[in-house]
Amino acid sequence: MTPELLDRLPPQNLDAEKSVLGSLMLDSRFCDDVAPILKPGDFYAAQNGTLYGHLLALHDQGRRVDMLLLTERLKQAGDFDAVGGPAYLHEVLQSVAYAHNAVYHAALVREKATRRAMLRAGEAMIQAAHDATSAAVEALDAAEAALSKIETGESEGEPIPFRQALLEVQDRAVAAEERHEHCGLLTGLTGFDSQIGGLFAGELAVLAARPGIGKTALACQVALWVATHGRAVYYASLEMRPVELALRIACGEADVSSKAVRTGVVVLEAAHALAETCNRLSALNLWIHYRPRMSIQDVRRAARRLTRHGLALVVVDYLQLLTPPDRRVQRHEQIGQLTADLKALAGELCLPVLCLCQLSREAEKTQRPTMAHLRESGSIEQDADVIGLLWRDGEKTEFRIDKNRNGETGMFALTWQANRTRFVEHTFSEFDSFK
Repeated sequence: MTPELLDRLPPQNLDAEKSVLGSLMLDSRFCDDVAPILKPGDFYAAQNGTLYGHLLALHDQGRRVDMLLLTERLKQAGDFDAVGGPAYLHEVLQSVAYAHNAVYHAALVREKATRRAMLRAGEAMIQAAHDATSAAVEALDAAEAALSKIETGESEGEPIPFRQALLEVQDRAVAAEERHEHCGLLTGLTGFDSQIGGLFAGELAVLAARPGIGKTALACQVALWVATHGRAVYYASLEMRPVELALRIACGEADVSSKAVRTGVVVLEAAHALAETCNRLSALNLWIHYRPRMSIQDVRRAARRLTRHGLALVVVDYLQLLTPPDRRVQRHEQIGQLTADLKALAGELCLPVLCLCQLSREAEKTQRPTMAHLRESGSIEQDADVIGLLWRDGEKTEFRIDKNRNGETGMFALTWQANRTRFVEHTFSEFDSFK
């Protein structure tokens, strides 16, 4: 940073700060509108932040805000002189003629606070970049975490009128009727798509099975189908390398045995078919991210970057291999942190997250697995919107939806084609009533 930048006054708007305070002193009812936007720490002038905190406290206690009560409270807290005494209180009160612009002025203050937070994060990044005692990757993770924690002050998460939600429902209904569009992201599994509606934006879907049953194969099949229909897919692989996944996918599409490729007994015709398939698939917007010790922050960072490519689906393979945010807590708490973060990621990027999960060994002792066999199942059941279980007996496979927060549950019959490492779907077999 140049000396000129370092010497510049941080972003601030003291007139707007006084206008907010003056408006609330005139009419404390606007505290309810301003509080979701501003916190005391958002004020550049410390005395303004202190005064704002006392104004909110009086209002939250249901007490009338006037100069007498405010003065009494400030004196009892020992903050009367710190905020500038009677002269400053009078100055603030005279800064506005009426209170109706309180929210507008609060937004101006919030905007400056956001810019100061960006500056602090930038300074921390510079210090971390010069710190030779920490790895560059750790510094980068810390920098992105600092930026992601900056609040904008927008009213996201605040109550909205029911009519606003109904308007979106109407838009979806019109799109479905006029253009026959699904609300969800289709997976290529016909029964699942027609009965469940696909995978939905903002939702966490979990696909669980014991090792070797085919959860990675099914996830790759879905990812490939989405990508071949013009959408971008991000596949975070913590177990299989990109070339292994690509080999599995390409062999399945070319109807070539992956075992033949691995053992070096591919005939000329198969080699040509595989080459043609690779050329065809190379144009797909499918991104494979391999790292054995991947964190949620790694997944989030990569997914954010891919949103510029029209990202439509995030696949994580698989949950128990993700590096937890805090290794010091018990394992079930670590899983809880991970599933909560994945659910938050789906909401942040407004797309579905499909997370693969391993079932416990207890599942092998029963005829069919249940959600109780999810390892560290409590948080997974709580955070997931959809939970699908895979169970295979020879070539016959059951893909059962045991939880669907917003719809039906049921079972789909699949056939495992080992030579193509993929599933073929059968006619929809049975479906439970709405729950």
